[in-house]
Amino acid sequence: MAVAVNDLVKEHSSQWKHTNRVYKILEYNYIVFPLTFILTLYAVKHATRAGGYYLDIAEDGWAKSTIFHVTMMTVFLLLQMPPFGQLLGLCLPMRPNKFADKPRTRRLGTLHVCLVTKGTNVSTAVNSVRCWDNLSQRENPSIKFHVLLDSETSDELEQQLPSYVVVDKVPENFSVKKAKYKARAQEYFRLKYKFSKEDWVLHLDEESEMDDRALQTTLDFTERGTGELGMGTIYYTASNHWTNMLMSAAEVNRVAEDFGRFQLPLLLLRRPFLGWTHGSWLLINGAVENAIGWDTDNVCEDYWFGYHAARLGYKFDWLHGIFREQPPCTFKDLCKQRRRWFTGIFRFEQPLAGLALTFGILAGVGTLIYPIIGFLWQKPAVPAWFRDLMIFNDAAGLHVLMSASVLQDMSIRNQSLTSIILHVVVSVITQPFVNLVHIVLFFSVVLSPPRGFDVIKKA
Repeated sequence: MAVAVNDLVKEHSSQWKHTNRVYKILEYNYIVFPLTFILTLYAVKHATRAGGYYLDIAEDGWAKSTIFHVTMMTVFLLLQMPPFGQLLGLCLPMRPNKFADKPRTRRLGTLHVCLVTKGTNVSTAVNSVRCWDNLSQRENPSIKFHVLLDSETSDELEQQLPSYVVVDKVPENFSVKKAKYKARAQEYFRLKYKFSKEDWVLHLDEESEMDDRALQTTLDFTERGTGELGMGTIYYTASNHWTNMLMSAAEVNRVAEDFGRFQLPLLLLRRPFLGWTHGSWLLINGAVENAIGWDTDNVCEDYWFGYHAARLGYKFDWLHGIFREQPPCTFKDLCKQRRRWFTGIFRFEQPLAGLALTFGILAGVGTLIYPIIGFLWQKPAVPAWFRDLMIFNDAAGLHVLMSASVLQDMSIRNQSLTSIILHVVVSVITQPFVNLVHIVLFFSVVLSPPRGFDVIKKA
């Protein structure tokens, strides 16, 4: 076992060197990605001239059908909230080293690195914890490493954890007013350690693998930042990277969405859009934890917490480091995972959250309907300028998706150019199917929401 663990640590140490390769690009994202987008737009326009497009140019002015189609497509465009949000998030200056360049203005009490697990995916949790062995800041007296175990019976997991890790077991008789599952465990952790305003909690899921840059970025934010909450980049490359094409392509979609749905609001407003917050790679000040707590029966406890933190005026920042997780192992697991997310957001206590989710799903419907109508039936006729706008929109979505796929592959070792190109092609080809799956799963939740909290299988 010791040999296997040592090999694992060496493998991660070598792989993590590629994180810096990604951030050498992102440091100049405001130059690199506008240029690559211009090339993508040129290629898409050339392709539409050569192979056709799903929209025709209206020759008879503003006929009724033209007005209808322009109105519908404008609605679908606006439902992206905001239009071209992913492209803006990718191209606006990110400044990934902004916290490291600032002077210390805050004192760090204790940083609690808290990995929460049910204890059923033992090897996954152990692999994530063993990544901590190689951290240069592991001996920092201000950092405490915890495994928060939502079970009193997981001897197999405990026996494989290193001695520097504190195991916090949630007692079976611990109860709060509302919280269940992960939220209940996090509420227990909060009450046990009685955080001060100088303490911080870094929340991790059981499959979240952390490297030196992510931890250093966390420390820089706690001592040199001005916000009370931070969340960062997650790539789905820890294991099973492109083992299952559909599962990995679906996660590329999530990386692309991060630029618009998660990163852009924090960049522009320093608060999430409604409550869009990651459940892992989530850094929270102790005073904020105490002000809000985790006593919620919402199965998307991260969304719930983010919404209330923003409502109370706390400031968020994006943390430029990479946590590595893994895609679902099976299509069934993917469906369980997405249905839980949709349930928590759609049935959120504020109807606006469910409405925004519905609008986002309807925007996905629009991206499917019109290409199908145009290529398989009759091309809608629109003004030339509007056709150009839709080509711009399609090129923007294509560019962000390709960029997300390439950045993920660049963050790990032993990825050939052929593999990188193949992954881009598969991501693009499967995107309509991924959108369709999400649409079907959303409406299945509306009709029949799941009960309980499904812990999906991990590699």
